[in-house]
Amino acid sequence: MIREHTNGDSRILNLGAGPATRDQTRIFKGEVAEVAGADIDPLVLKNDELDHAVVIDGVSLPFESERFDLVYSDFVLEHVEFPQPFLTEVRRILRPGGSYFFRTPNLFHYVALGSYLTPQWIHERLANPMRGLDSQAHDPWPTFYRANTPGKIRRLARRAGFTNAKFRLIEMEPSYLKFHAIPFFAGVAYERLVNSTDILARFRGNIFGRLVRD
Repeated sequence: MIREHTNGDSRILNLGAGPATRDQTRIFKGEVAEVAGADIDPLVLKNDELDHAVVIDGVSLPFESERFDLVYSDFVLEHVEFPQPFLTEVRRILRPGGSYFFRTPNLFHYVALGSYLTPQWIHERLANPMRGLDSQAHDPWPTFYRANTPGKIRRLARRAGFTNAKFRLIEMEPSYLKFHAIPFFAGVAYERLVNSTDILARFRGNIFGRLVRD
């Protein structure tokens, strides 16, 4: 989705970049004119997949207005405590016609809903083992889920000044349930069900979105 809207002259911001991914699909450095990164965690300063990086407070963005052609966030919105000023800042730093792309969990999905209803200490104890990460992996960042349904995001985006919001909801394989056969096959059954008809699309796990600044 992002590469359909970038070229060699594009200036883009990875908002919530975190540490390096080592995933070629997610690396834009060298393909575009500039890849900036921003995150609340100082780990972003060591991310060599970026041309440069800054540490932010989670709301204000230290960039001049209309700096970027495109901003994107991959699994970040669920961690944003104050989504209204956050989106207002995103719009400010986008050039007219620029896009904000994001992927975030859908609160109507059982994983996100379970995460929303459980305290942070449970996430820290269970999330990384369930995802197959080793003991050296970074603890899960706190989540708020204040911008995690298409309807809520659309309302927040409208108040921030975006006039064009598009969403795709996608359910992937339940790799986070592979720790045991029974929950894994239950997750597969759920995936087959919600992908069988658009009537159940609102219960799919991931929201892919694009907000456009006029």
